[in-house]
Amino acid sequence: MTAQPKEAVGAAYSIDAMRYAQAMGWRLNLDIKGHRVSDFPHAIHRGGDLGDFEHYPNAGLWILEIQVAHPSKPYGAFYEDLLA
Repeated sequence: MTAQPKEAVGAAYSIDAMRYAQAMGWRLNLDIKGHRVSDFPHAIHRGGDLGDFEHYPNAGLWILEIQVAHPSKPYGAFYEDLLA
């Protein structure tokens, strides 16, 4: 789904995601911002960070990536999906 003008993008999306994570008792890893679809490893074949992209992303070009951590225990959760 392509983001609509009323939806958060870039840094505003990270702020919204952080609020949702905190409301559920988790801590959002703000270092992980999602990325362009590209070859692996992403550290070498980098297409940009979704969290730094200030426009509405086109479907099929970006991977949404979210990592949360428990605030006091050594575990968390990870979610990654193609924006469609």
